[in-house]
Amino acid sequence: MNLKKALTILLTVFSVVHLSAQTSEDKPLRTFQLSMFPLVGTDGIQTKDYRYQVSLNMFMGITGGLDGIEAGGFMNIASGRVEGLQLAGFGNVVKGDFKGFQSAGFLNIVNGSSEGLHFAGFLNTITGDQNGVMAAGFMNVVNGSSSSVRGAGFMNVNRGDFQGISGAGFMNVTAGNVQGIKGAGFMNVAMGESQGMFGAGFANINRKSVQGTQMAGFMNVAGNMQGIQMAGFLNVASRMEGLQLGFINISDTISGLPVGFLSIVKKGGLRQFELAASDVMYASASFKIGVSAFYNIFSVGYRPFQEKEFSAAGYGIGTRINLTPERSFLQLEAHTSQIYHDWDWWDDQGNFLNEIRTIYTHNLSDNVQLFGGVVLYNHIFKTSEKYPAEDLELSSWTIHENQYNEWTSQWWAGARAGVSFVIR
Repeated sequence: MNLKKALTILLTVFSVVHLSAQTSEDKPLRTFQLSMFPLVGTDGIQTKDYRYQVSLNMFMGITGGLDGIEAGGFMNIASGRVEGLQLAGFGNVVKGDFKGFQSAGFLNIVNGSSEGLHFAGFLNTITGDQNGVMAAGFMNVVNGSSSSVRGAGFMNVNRGDFQGISGAGFMNVTAGNVQGIKGAGFMNVAMGESQGMFGAGFANINRKSVQGTQMAGFMNVAGNMQGIQMAGFLNVASRMEGLQLGFINISDTISGLPVGFLSIVKKGGLRQFELAASDVMYASASFKIGVSAFYNIFSVGYRPFQEKEFSAAGYGIGTRINLTPERSFLQLEAHTSQIYHDWDWWDDQGNFLNEIRTIYTHNLSDNVQLFGGVVLYNHIFKTSEKYPAEDLELSSWTIHENQYNEWTSQWWAGARAGVSFVIR
């Protein structure tokens, strides 16, 4: 079952009564009525045939409508249009349009359009369009379009378009278009076009295009995105125009900047496999992925030295500055590696190599590049009885060195060169 069908079922369940009798405008207006129980009061069974300026229901009453004030100890039921103030200990039910202020301990139901304020301890449900303010301890449901400020302890559901501010402890769901601000403890879902700001503890799911900002603790998903996506783990967009900020960013195409641990751009992104040698790691292989303005580097390296062997696993980031269009460019990179002694990858040796690289790259063809440049190294390692300093040092000379307890930090400059293969 898709989301739209689920929404239709949910809204149908909460759309209770349907008016097929005469409209509220046809019913005469009277000043006052008092009821103990439905159809038991000052006007007897005729209360359903009149609208009232003042209606008091000791337990529950039924009227033909309201143009004034109504209060009920348990429930107020109006079979026609209501304009004014409705107060009930349990619930208010209106089988026509509503305009005014409605408050109930448990639920408010309007089987028509609404303009005004609705406050309920559990549920507000509107069959038609709604404008105004809605607040419920559990859920607000609007079957039509809504321009409002809404707050619910659990969920806000809107089958039509929504414009305004919507806040829910668990979820906001809109089957139509959205303009405004939505905040949810768990998730925001919109099936139509969206404009505005959307924040959720877990995820924002926008099926079609979004203009604005998506912020989520775990995941953002959008069709075409124009603006900012920020997520604790994953951002996904079809065509991205703007900024993606997350642990993993995925897009079909992008005009902007993806910033994260891993950014995947399916069409037009940067993907390169690189083989290199340096004065520290005699052989290394790297994979670069992202976009030219910001890319991720995943690497491994190897260095034999006298009777010792060093291996490395590293990660870095970089940016590319074009010097000659389609011919040459400058790469500025920051990279860090965990260095392992004698292939002992499961021993926490406290051995890190940090690099700041300035690399000149020249295109030999569309798929092959040669590069070379200078590197500023910072080697931080921890000495022990098992690993003395002479077994861990990577350079015979340093620009600067300092020690703190068993930790040593060494700085020096070197070089790096190699070949890159562009993956289209």
